[in-house]
Amino acid sequence: MNDTSTHAIWNPDTGITDLEADPHELRASEIPGIKAVWTDQRERLKGTAQLSDFTEKLSREWAIETGVIENLYEIERGVTQTLIEQGFRAELLSHGSTNKPRDYVLRLLHDQKDVLDGVFDFVKSNRSLSASYFKELHAALLRSQDTTDGLDALGRPVRIPLIKGAWKAQANYPVRDGVTYTYCPPEHVSSEMDRLIEMHANHITKNIPTEIQAAWLHHRFTQIHPFQDGNGRVARAIASLVLVKDGLFPLVVTRNDRTMYLDALEAADNGNLKPLIDLIAKLQITQFRKATDISQALLVEEDVHAALGGLLKAADKIAAEKLAALKGVFDLARLIEDDLNSRLSAIKPTVEEALQRVRANATAFVTRSNAQTDHYFRAQIIEIAKKHIDYFADTSEYRSWIALNMRWSRRSKLVFAIHGIGKPFNGSLICAPFLEFGDTDEDGQTRSALVPVAEDGFVFFYNEKGDSLLARFKPWRENALKVALKELTQNL
Repeated sequence: MNDTSTHAIWNPDTGITDLEADPHELRASEIPGIKAVWTDQRERLKGTAQLSDFTEKLSREWAIETGVIENLYEIERGVTQTLIEQGFRAELLSHGSTNKPRDYVLRLLHDQKDVLDGVFDFVKSNRSLSASYFKELHAALLRSQDTTDGLDALGRPVRIPLIKGAWKAQANYPVRDGVTYTYCPPEHVSSEMDRLIEMHANHITKNIPTEIQAAWLHHRFTQIHPFQDGNGRVARAIASLVLVKDGLFPLVVTRNDRTMYLDALEAADNGNLKPLIDLIAKLQITQFRKATDISQALLVEEDVHAALGGLLKAADKIAAEKLAALKGVFDLARLIEDDLNSRLSAIKPTVEEALQRVRANATAFVTRSNAQTDHYFRAQIIEIAKKHIDYFADTSEYRSWIALNMRWSRRSKLVFAIHGIGKPFNGSLICAPFLEFGDTDEDGQTRSALVPVAEDGFVFFYNEKGDSLLARFKPWRENALKVALKELTQNL
């Protein structure tokens, strides 16, 4: 018989624990900016078909991915996007596009979407979290799921009946790779859930930042693991509730985020909640980028409506005052540009030395945009935005760039471009880096190739503080540089 070890996710000596003494140190500095800009955009879009469509697609994505994360089913990526765009229709889920019976998957999708729609209704009703609401959520999420994985008396895997909307009656300790993971035993679940709800209410009273509330509640709930099955889905629904209640987006964890998500939960198991908080902030920015597309689609239509009745004239003064406040982000952009200029200048000598080992007369130098050159790289910026990072690049209000130029037998530029995200201007900017390689073919024609060096652009907001912004920016910058240098190494 194989030896097994035990890993306690829930500590029997302490139960779930509250936040540390100064939780504000854990906050994600970008969250207030996301909230401010999205609140303003949502108010402008209120009552429009576009906002309703965005919310509907967001709910569909949440519904699909929350089940994929739990391995309830698999759905091909292309089909996933079609379902998000067109709705949960049977004819869209063809044979082979999922690993489970089509009707069963569709029932699960509808159940999960109904739950998120219910979360929005819960927020509007101004109800408080309660044990009965947790049970209500669980029953709704698992409405179409009648069995779960279990073990028989001989330790063999079997399917067992699923109890819905009630605390677990038996321990649910999964075994992975010879390790048994222990959660709160059934006899302590009720009291631990009461403690969880009480602590969360205290966090609200103390105005703990929303992203910290959501991360803490998600993790401590999973430590308790109060239900027989479906705990992860309930945790993401509850975290979404906390975020939506404060004017943010639901917590959409996709299959692409799965590894980072599980790593963040493991870090929280070991006492470090920060990675989960940062992941929540990262996923908020992902949804924020999608939301900016709505404003762009409505811009022309909105201009016409605003002109009716002379409303534009009456709004000019207010708009000018607001725009002045939003343009504070331009000063923050210059802080980032200064930082990039210093960092690229610092690595330039080593890069140049490496290039000269390939070609003796190789050079490397840093350039920075000015009023005469800030329009450079517009085509490259648009390509990176559309094809790789997925946002609308607006260079009308603000545009700048910092570049590390490299010339040897080839020519290359590492460019960090800063510009608006979405339109009209909303007080947010994005830094989007890319490598451009230029080569001359045998006919004397210059061919260029673009390589993105960051999975996500760095988004920042007008109401951030300079020091916290730079603290958030520098790790992202270093990761982008690491990717760029590896790419350069492979293309010498």
